[in-house]
Amino acid sequence: MSDEDNKALVRRFYNEFYGRKNTGAMDDAFAAGYVHHIPDVLDGKMDFNDYKKHETQRLEAFEDFSREIEDQVAEGDRVVTRSVLRGTQTGDLPNFPARGRKIEVQSIVINRIEDGKIAEGWESYDSLGMMMQLDVVHMVSTLGRARHMRGDVLPHMEWPE
Repeated sequence: MSDEDNKALVRRFYNEFYGRKNTGAMDDAFAAGYVHHIPDVLDGKMDFNDYKKHETQRLEAFEDFSREIEDQVAEGDRVVTRSVLRGTQTGDLPNFPARGRKIEVQSIVINRIEDGKIAEGWESYDSLGMMMQLDVVHMVSTLGRARHMRGDVLPHMEWPE
């Protein structure tokens, strides 16, 4: 397959799965032995069934979920897709009950294409930012409040002209 064919395969999957909410699109686009590498799961990777379950849970928890492709580059058997995920959490996620919060999260996925199917993927996305937007992590506001309460406020600095 050409670079353009590989990019079209990934775009077609994004449009069908995230745009049209067609969960069968994964079965059509992905190889049976697909492996998804992602740092925020226990072993750092998921098999096809776990990845399909993970992505389907996102679709169910965010009824207006979308994944907009912002950039896409292909070379050989690899396709790199930079996208933004958006949605409002109206349904529960594992350990995160619905709160009606909106998210906007940047993501980069590198897919390896083999025999016309997506065979492997490596994803990096702003999971901390997403947790903060879902109001389940308060790291920035908690640290800022604690520093202010201790008097550890940085002095005002002026830049030389």
